[in-house]
Amino acid sequence: MQSKIGVILLSATALIVGLYLSIFGLQLPTSNQIEATQIESFFWPKQKQVVEFEMINQDNEPFNLSTLTGKWNFLFFGYTHCPDICPITMQTLRQARSIIIEQAPSLEQETQFIFVSVDGERDTPSHMKTYLDFFGGSFIGATGNTDQINSLTSQLGIPYSINPHEPGDTNYLVEHSGAILLISPQGMLASIYQPPLEPELIASRFDQIIQFMRQPQ
Repeated sequence: MQSKIGVILLSATALIVGLYLSIFGLQLPTSNQIEATQIESFFWPKQKQVVEFEMINQDNEPFNLSTLTGKWNFLFFGYTHCPDICPITMQTLRQARSIIIEQAPSLEQETQFIFVSVDGERDTPSHMKTYLDFFGGSFIGATGNTDQINSLTSQLGIPYSINPHEPGDTNYLVEHSGAILLISPQGMLASIYQPPLEPELIASRFDQIIQFMRQPQ
């Protein structure tokens, strides 16, 4: 009698295990999964698709949608003659990059940090290259004429305004956004980091986004 009960219990256990595996596979329940509600304030479920644009990078090579596709991209829009916001934000991004790579070394090959100039008149590719070297040389720079710059800023909602100046005058200011944009490997506007910006916060939010995207949906 006891042997029959044992067989029945064993069969029931096997049935339960089989049912669990058919539903959940080999994945065990975990308490550290990221829920959509945890990141909805900075990672949007309905993301804007970036469409084709044409600019040039600091090596005078094409910078377009294909440059962004396949990698995570942090974009900051400014200009090299900026006296305050730009150098501070670039340094913040440099520090955030170090934190991200230290925590997940594989992301060094999967993430790009990009400085997009809204001042194509002064920010030539060679000048951009020199400027970016001050921040460790790990940044990609993008520049172009007004139409080329607007082909990207207009679709991402990035405002900027170049102060009036005489032709040939190189001493002028540009008003621009201080936000950092995150573009996904699929070319989608995934998140916006608004000032004030802290490298630890940038890295922490990005880590949560990466975890959320990598876990089974």
